[in-house]
Amino acid sequence: MKAKRRKTKTVLVLLCIFSIWGLGSLLITNFFDSNGNLRNNNEGGLGTLSLSSPDFIQGTHLATTFLDEEAGISIYTDINQSLDLSVAKTVYKTIETETSEYIVGSISLPNLPESDDVHCFVHKDGYVVVYYLYGEPVSKIIDWNWYLTGELSKTKLQIGLEKMCLALGVTAANTSYYHFQYPYANRLMIIIDKQEGHGTDSFNLMLPSEFTFYERSWSHRAGDDTDTICGVLTAVQLSTDTSHTVEADVSTSLYGGSYLKIDDELISSIFGGLISEVAIALVYFEL
Repeated sequence: MKAKRRKTKTVLVLLCIFSIWGLGSLLITNFFDSNGNLRNNNEGGLGTLSLSSPDFIQGTHLATTFLDEEAGISIYTDINQSLDLSVAKTVYKTIETETSEYIVGSISLPNLPESDDVHCFVHKDGYVVVYYLYGEPVSKIIDWNWYLTGELSKTKLQIGLEKMCLALGVTAANTSYYHFQYPYANRLMIIIDKQEGHGTDSFNLMLPSEFTFYERSWSHRAGDDTDTICGVLTAVQLSTDTSHTVEADVSTSLYGGSYLKIDDELISSIFGGLISEVAIALVYFEL
């Protein structure tokens, strides 16, 4: 019998490793070097992704009439100029809502199935919000096609925003993320691990009870040209003040298999895969 190859690292949520500094920036998610030591980004600083409410919806009816009821995790920008809604319409695969002030529709993404289409809100005054629906897991934003050499360079929401801005002939110079379902959440963290070939790669994760966690979700893929599966974890599966082991596992069986496990509980399996790419996404409030 061939023994599993296991590499285990330990990380606290206090060391957040998801950094975004604008659309063209780098999201550092594999923060361990080849020896299993924490790898710093941004020339020595470990970063967090802040969630903040869009200023442009404050004092307007935009949030209460549509986005608060429709949207979940989102990326947004204020272009600071008027936008032509007729041009925006050319980007959408389907139109969902249209008024004289704004338009909403779905946008397809390259090399991804229809189920990964993002939704996009464009207001004539220059506001663009790209989002997944209320209730969908935050981990859905992970685009494994952009996970290379330990770095996730773009999310699905970013790609959708870029596609809309390109058609409109504008640049999203400043972007931010916000979760409409969890308005009090101010942080988003994503941890990614990958196992290639038979064996297991894992990390230990501890969530401090000092933080308020609104969502724990996961994403799993078995390598290129395979579908991505994602879902939500319960507070029991990833409880606070407890060390949890998250595993990216590739089976040693004849036909192989790609697995995501937490504390030996099977969370997701993909038959026949020889790669296991797994991610944990956390949405929380930190003082």
